[in-house]
Formats: sequence, structure tokens, C-alpha cells
Amino acid sequence: MEDMVAESVKYTILGMGVVFLFLYTLVLLLRLQKNLIARYKPESCSVPVDHKRAAEMEHEELKRRKKVAAMMAAIHHHKKRQGQ
Repeated sequence: MEDMVAESVKYTILGMGVVFLFLYTLVLLLRLQKNLIARYKPESCSVPVDHKRAAEMEHEELKRRKKVAAMMAAIHHHKKRQGQ
């Protein structure tokens, strides 16, 4: 019986060690990848922001959302009325 317990402990430690080594290797590879990408990526060019255009787009999006909300309310009202 003690032989089986010792063997199970041995396999547990071996299995956990393999998993630990795999995860440690994975972390090292990901760090290497991060460093390579940071070294060779092209510099990001800054694009000037047109605040007026951004505000226009935001206003258009708000108008579109209001239209969608009105359509959904009309459909809901129609379905509710049909159910009566």
C-alpha cells in the first residue's frame, strides 16, 4: 500500500513539473515575441484628428439611433395592438 502511495506522489510531482516547465517555456516565448514585435514594428504615424468631422459623425450616429429606436417602438406598439 505504501508503494502505491509513493508511486502516486512521484507521478503527481512529475506531472506538475511537466506542466510547470511547459507554462514557463510558454511565458518565455511570449516575452521573446513581445520584444521582437516592439523592436521591428513600424512607428505609428499620428493622424491629425478633425474634431469638426468627428462631431458630425457622432451627430449622424445619434440621429440614426433615434430613428432605429422610433422604428422599434412603432413595431412594438403594432404587435401589442395586434394581440388585443
